[in-house]
Amino acid sequence: MALDKALWKKYRLDDNQQAREEIILKHLGLVRYAVGRIIIMLPDQIESEDLESYGIIGLIEAVEKFDFKRGVEFSTFALPRIKGEIYDYLRSKDWLPDNMRRELKRVEEQRESFKAKTGREPGQEELTELTGINKKRLNTIERHSQLANWISLSQDFDGAELIELIAADLDQAVDKLSDEEAVNLLSEKIEMLSKKEKLVLSLYYYEELTQVEIAEVMELSAARVSQLHSQAVRRLRGMLSRSKEYFF
Repeated sequence: MALDKALWKKYRLDDNQQAREEIILKHLGLVRYAVGRIIIMLPDQIESEDLESYGIIGLIEAVEKFDFKRGVEFSTFALPRIKGEIYDYLRSKDWLPDNMRRELKRVEEQRESFKAKTGREPGQEELTELTGINKKRLNTIERHSQLANWISLSQDFDGAELIELIAADLDQAVDKLSDEEAVNLLSEKIEMLSKKEKLVLSLYYYEELTQVEIAEVMELSAARVSQLHSQAVRRLRGMLSRSKEYFF
C-alpha cells in the first residue's frame, strides 16, 4: 500500500510518466478480470483481445482521473470505467444483420407458440422443424442473439437494472425497488430456474467467478457455461417482464 501511494505521489505531484506507466502495468489484471466477467455473456466469435484493448483505454482514463488522496481503492474507482469502455464498444457494434434479425424473430415466435401449446421449451430438433431453419444456421442465429440480449439487459428495467437485481443480495435489492414484494418476486422467479442455471448465476453474480473459473467448478465447457447463463437470464427476463407492476 505504501509503495502504491509513493507511485501515485510521483505521478500526480511530480508528473512522473514512468510512475504512470508502472501504475497502468500494475493494474492490467483489472482489465483481464473485467473481460472475464463480461465475455461470459457474449457469443463465441467475440475475441477477448478486442475487449481488452478497450478495457485498457478505460484503465488509462481511470489512472488520469483518480485522486489517491481521497482514500478510495483504485480498483473500486477503475473497474466501472474499464467496463464502461468495453460496454460502449459493444453497443457501437450492430451484431444482427437484417436477415438474421428476421430469422431470429421467426425463431422466437415459434418458440413462444410451442411453449404456449405444450408448456415447455422446444428442443433444437423441434425448433428446426418448426422454423424451417437448419441446425447449423439456428446455432449461429442464437449465438448472435446472445449479444443482442445482453445489450438490452444492460439498459434500465423500469428504474432497476435486471443484471443488478440478479446480482444483488435481497436486502440490497430493496434499495432499488419501491416494494419489498418485488424482492420476494425476484427470489421466487430465480427458484424456478434449473439447478444448473441457478448455480451459474450464483457463481457469476455472488461468487464473482469468471467464465473459465465457472467452467472448471461445474466441469463444463466455457461455451456451455455461456449458454446456461444466457438461458437463465432470458428466462428471468421473460418472467419479470410479466410482472412489471412490481417495478414502478
